[in-house]
Amino acid sequence: PLALGFLTGKYNKDVQPTGPRKSIAKTLFEGETGENFPELLKVMGDISQNHEGVPLSQVALNWARSKGTIPIPGARSLKQATQNLGALEWNLSEEEVLALDNASSRVPAYISPDKSPFPKEDINTKLKMFDS
Repeated sequence: PLALGFLTGKYNKDVQPTGPRKSIAKTLFEGETGENFPELLKVMGDISQNHEGVPLSQVALNWARSKGTIPIPGARSLKQATQNLGALEWNLSEEEVLALDNASSRVPAYISPDKSPFPKEDINTKLKMFDS
């Protein structure tokens, strides 16, 4: 639900990750979504300020919850886990959900497989795990 950390505000056009995520950052901030993804982060930042400056991760988790899902975010530290739990203490307004939906509608929902930095796996390999 946090898009590999990209919806946490940790990264931007000037501060980008290293390793495989670097090519994703390049696509999000410089590619065809170069203007639209930062706009989504701006909307998230505005909503954060409306809720006493909560972390962007809480905005993203609440947005996922508003869609009837149960997000399961990864956390690498106790601080991140605590911040994620804070998302349960407040809710987005209908107007905020609409603003996020509108901003996100201009950002592709996925990165095409030919641009993915992650190794491609044969789906049959994964399916075999469930054959018992």
